[in-house]
Amino acid sequence: MLIALLSSILIAASMVTSEEEFMITIPPEPEPGFYKTIEECIEKMSRECGENIVKAVLEDEEISEQCCVELVHGMGKICHDDLLQFYVSLPQLGFNITHLNIRGQQVWNICILKAPSKM
Repeated sequence: MLIALLSSILIAASMVTSEEEFMITIPPEPEPGFYKTIEECIEKMSRECGENIVKAVLEDEEISEQCCVELVHGMGKICHDDLLQFYVSLPQLGFNITHLNIRGQQVWNICILKAPSKM
């Protein structure tokens, strides 16, 4: 279960640090089942699109239409927000909470426009 979660952390960590050794301590769950929910959210998106979305949030990278479809129609807003909350809970990554939340909302809004509506 933790493979996708750890992979997600490694993707984010690689974008904020260039240190050879990097230790991450995963904090206690904010509520029971939160990490299981995060894992299920991550599994709803391809690794390629997961990387694209993380880079869009952290590095202002362009988001592909396919990845927006996976984010909006596959993962959904609740999962997107939960993942942002998870990344913020990892102080070792050194994210600016305000910037991460603002940029996460911007990415969601961009994807709402890019992802064709389900019919």
